[in-house]
Amino acid sequence: MKIAPPTIDEAARLKSLYDYDILDTEAEKTFDDITQLVAQICNMPISLISLVDSERQWFKSKIGLAPQQTAKDIAFCTHAIHQKKVFEVEDTLHDERFFDNPLVTSTPNIRFYAGTPLVSPDGHVIGTLCVIDDKPNKLTQDQRQALEVLGRSVISQMELRKNIKILKLANEHKTEFLSNMSHELRTPLNAIIGFSHLMLENTQDYKIAPKFAEYVKHIDYSGRRLLSVVNSVIDLNKIEAGMMQVQLKTICFREFIKNLEGMLAITANQKDVEFSVHVSNDLPKYLAVDQAKITQIITNLAHNAIKFTDGGKWVKVELSLNNEQLVITVADQGVGISSNDQTKLFNQFQQVGQAKSSEGSGLGLSITQSLVTLLGGKIKVLSTVGSGSIFKVLLPQQNDTKILQQDLTLVPEKANFDPSSKILLVEDNKINQAVMLAIFESLNISIIIAESGEEAVEATNNQYFDLIFMDIHLPGIDGFQTSERIKHNFPRTPIIALSADTFCQKRFNQNTKIWDEYLCKPLEKEKLVQVLNRFIPLLPNMPNA
Repeated sequence: MKIAPPTIDEAARLKSLYDYDILDTEAEKTFDDITQLVAQICNMPISLISLVDSERQWFKSKIGLAPQQTAKDIAFCTHAIHQKKVFEVEDTLHDERFFDNPLVTSTPNIRFYAGTPLVSPDGHVIGTLCVIDDKPNKLTQDQRQALEVLGRSVISQMELRKNIKILKLANEHKTEFLSNMSHELRTPLNAIIGFSHLMLENTQDYKIAPKFAEYVKHIDYSGRRLLSVVNSVIDLNKIEAGMMQVQLKTICFREFIKNLEGMLAITANQKDVEFSVHVSNDLPKYLAVDQAKITQIITNLAHNAIKFTDGGKWVKVELSLNNEQLVITVADQGVGISSNDQTKLFNQFQQVGQAKSSEGSGLGLSITQSLVTLLGGKIKVLSTVGSGSIFKVLLPQQNDTKILQQDLTLVPEKANFDPSSKILLVEDNKINQAVMLAIFESLNISIIIAESGEEAVEATNNQYFDLIFMDIHLPGIDGFQTSERIKHNFPRTPIIALSADTFCQKRFNQNTKIWDEYLCKPLEKEKLVQVLNRFIPLLPNMPNA
């Protein structure tokens, strides 16, 4: 028996093999299909995808052979990897290299071998695609050609497999980066937006001169614009990664649209654009919708329309039902969009027409289209340069999303909770503490602050709390562990999860038995009031252990 020597590029060859990260992995149908096909074409009982390691040959796929690997020094493939073309042994008993090989003299009793080298793109032979028979044989020209073609297919599949893993890892790194970015950017934005909003709300109480009040408006606008850009980038990543899910909730749709109209009207008034929202009579009072995504769709389209409509002209939003579809129409008297630009309108990071010279990330319409698709709908555009544009969104309302007829209790718009309620804020960031204190102070509510999970557990053991706001990212034991401990002792105490990391929404969805609600920073006073109204009035005035 003759043992094949190492290849002249053995170190580089092994590195090329290891880069595929394929050794000792589970069987994969793609590779099994190839070995099955080559066995049939060559009419052989055994077919292998053999990868030659430093001390063994390991079979990624095998037909007709039980062992998963054999020693390298007896492997036929160690001879084949020295070739750049098909290596064929017609009768092993008549070949001095193999006649006394254990694989020939005992099971599997190899009498014929043919293997085509598996050559990586960088030129290294990492193994073979081979066929084996227990009697002498010879490949036809067609069989030889098929073996070579399928060998190249093996490498193609390995390259695809490697690239998918690289992309998956890159996406994981991107998600981790965006998660950290979300937390690091939204935390200071919580202070910028929170304090500026309070100052604008109480300019007289704070005795702010008109000139400085205008400065505060600019600060608030800039903070919210930065937040919008951050949210757009993060939302896009969530959509691409398949992390964004549809969350249906039955709401008073007319009340929801009324509140949304009020917020959008502020932006329109700043440009002296006439803004109106019309809800058709055929729309029922209650609908089961994904409120957050509907809000974003309407907001993106309305803001875009307002941005490109001159003062003195109008932007109209209409909502109706048509064949069990929710129809959202946003029309404007803006600059319009050319036919050529309409084809690029929903591309990521791309602005068209006059948008090229305006503020914006170029993500709004792309995200809007993605959200519409996620909800199972369609979006259409009709636009004429100089006359304006019409965006029409069609969203299905069927089965589980169908109109619910039962009466629902609406969340009051104004605070009606007991200001003497005991509230615990678990927050380690001093700035966030100051923002929350200021917001609660404006509501005439005093709160107790714990700066760590340990402090929070101790505080709940010493006194009863009506409501707990829990930051997820805490030093020591994190917000989840802290909430778990508190819920174990006081299961009826509501705990509201807080985070500046928007990727924590998934964690909240998985732990609704621990957290009762989730609020993303920067916190809006209105949402905080809604949470207080939801939980405080319903609580009994007694310990709930």
